[in-house]
Amino acid sequence: MTSSKRRKVEADESENSVEENITENVEVQTIKLRVKQKFLTRLICQYNAMESEKDKVIFDILCVLERSYQINLKPLFPIVWGERAKDNYEKLCQLGETLHTKLTVDQVLDYLDPKLMWNSLLKSEQTTAVKMPKKDLSNRFYDARFILRLLATLVDDDSKMNTRKFVIVNGLSFAFAATSFISRSERCVAYLVLRRFLLHLMKSDSQSFPEKCLYVYLLQVFKNSIESPIQRLPHVVAHFFARVTKLILHPEDPVYQPLLSFFLLKPNIDIQNVPEIYKMLLSSSTQNYMKERHWCLRLILDSLIEPNDYNILQKRYGLKLLLALFGSIVADQETKKYILLSLRAILQHRSIANDLYVRQNLHSWIVVSLQNKVLTRWERVFLCQLFIMLFTHLKEIFCDASNSGTLETKWHGTIAYKTCRILGNKVYDELEKENDGAKNIWLPKLKELLDKDRWTSLNCDAHS
Repeated sequence: MTSSKRRKVEADESENSVEENITENVEVQTIKLRVKQKFLTRLICQYNAMESEKDKVIFDILCVLERSYQINLKPLFPIVWGERAKDNYEKLCQLGETLHTKLTVDQVLDYLDPKLMWNSLLKSEQTTAVKMPKKDLSNRFYDARFILRLLATLVDDDSKMNTRKFVIVNGLSFAFAATSFISRSERCVAYLVLRRFLLHLMKSDSQSFPEKCLYVYLLQVFKNSIESPIQRLPHVVAHFFARVTKLILHPEDPVYQPLLSFFLLKPNIDIQNVPEIYKMLLSSSTQNYMKERHWCLRLILDSLIEPNDYNILQKRYGLKLLLALFGSIVADQETKKYILLSLRAILQHRSIANDLYVRQNLHSWIVVSLQNKVLTRWERVFLCQLFIMLFTHLKEIFCDASNSGTLETKWHGTIAYKTCRILGNKVYDELEKENDGAKNIWLPKLKELLDKDRWTSLNCDAHS
């Protein structure tokens, strides 16, 4: 009796499942019939491939149509976008897929702005999950999701592509940088692009692309360095490969020789450390030491995106090296600028502030550096800004922690406040001497930070 009831229940569930599948199939077929090619082309012509809300919505619509409703987008390949693409799609609608002459890969590459590609690989919202307050830059960077999929279609096995042009528009650099993206699906596409590009190189002619062997070797070194499938690389390593990709086309660059020598000596690189940090920062070259140092400092600056990047830098005592270099007589203005900007990038993250305060003694270093008479007005004001950023984070950390009510936490908060007050008065005196517009911005903030009530109002028991 029980078994017959069970069979009846299972039969009912099976019928319901079949009905649901039929309903879904009917819905899919209905959508497929309603979505015409003209609608898709209009949608793509409204698309600008940027990180704006409008463009992200259009990208999501296209993804849903393709994945959920089996709308075939291949007749539109290779996909081009914006107002510039109208003529191409109008001809497609008029002539049909058979008679229409598709754009070549090189023509599609002309749609990509190399400078915008480079800025996008550095600052794309896909690079990190850390949310930091900043200005709306959505119309200044490409949507990495679309660009990666576009690159994957362009370097397909059957495509005839100008390899040099692909590198010049920063397509290969973009793929390397995308291996540090937070999303696993985007990293999958990035690794696919790199693999397809390697296969494309193997089939290409060395005469038309003399640097072929160097790029094959670069990709092989990268492949040998990966420790696990779809591994997320630190930003500094991914950006290192992206920069070397550009460098290979410029043998006249002073940095070319030391970096290519580094690659030729090693079958793989340590992906958990900053590559060549000592050799480049402390260059022994008598002619190009400045350019090598600046190249390394720029790499470090652009790679300090999230807290883990600071940890990677610290594995080689990178911060201590930067602080020591700042006060050295070998540091020129460009070097000091990169170091100060790197410190500001690090101080964007509140979680790192306590380490800078306790282990690195950054607050004391700032005050001592301000005593240096050779510093420019900009450098002095920037140091004051770093001091304010550091103790603003510390105030938030200790005042939030003091809510637990432990005596030790309040004691640490008291010490932090007293340190801030003693050193802050020195910073205040230095900042007051400057005749700079930035002084009007940072002086009131420093006054506010030195106010005892600002610490005690957040339950931070800081007795003087």
